[in-house]
This record gives sequence, C-alpha cells and structure tokens, in this order.
Amino acid sequence: MKRFKRALRLSGFILLIILASFGIGIGGGAPIPPSTRKKEPIEVISEKVDSERSSESESKVLKEKG
Repeated sequence: MKRFKRALRLSGFILLIILASFGIGIGGGAPIPPSTRKKEPIEVISEKVDSERSSESESKVLKEKG
C-alpha cells in the first residue's frame, strides 16, 4: 500500500509538470521587462498667453452680452 501511494503521488507530480509545460508552450512564457530604459527627463512645453489678446477677447464677449 505504501508503494502504491508513492507511485500514485509520483505520477500525479509528473502529470502536473506535463500540464504546466503544455500551458507554457501554448501561452508562452512571462515577458521579460527591458532592463535598459532611457532615463531622460520629460519636457513640459507651455505657451504664455498675451494679456492684451485675452483682455481684448474678454471685452468683446462682454460687449456682445451687454
């Protein structure tokens, strides 16, 4: 009985290894992340709005409403 349990446990272990290998073969392995990344700072570009243009457009809007 001891021998049978040992053989059954071994066959179950081998079956799990085969199933895992089959799953990895179909789905592919886990992707390896790239180790060399560019570590450059991100540039933020902002534009300044002319105060004359904004005041002109605000005054036009106020004239149209009033």
